Amino acid sequence: MSAQQDRLFSLVADKLGVDPEQLTPTATFDALDLDSLLLIELSVIVEKEFGVQLDETALSPDNTLGDVLARIDAKAKVA
Repeated sequence: MSAQQDRLFSLVADKLGVDPEQLTPTATFDALDLDSLLLIELSVIVEKEFGVQLDETALSPDNTLGDVLARIDAKAKVA
């Protein structure tokens, strides 16, 4: 598990109240019961913590935590 994945999973569990046992890179937002308000909160958290903006296509219920991690990793490689 990468440091970014650890940090993201910790934030999702702490700030959004998701059970840490549910957090895997393949977990969809729908499976995690993240509604549209929580997805907006997730986008704010990701921007604040990682400096990555998530557009609305990244916040669909079918997207996964792995998709978010890929965007974070892509930003890290550019920086």
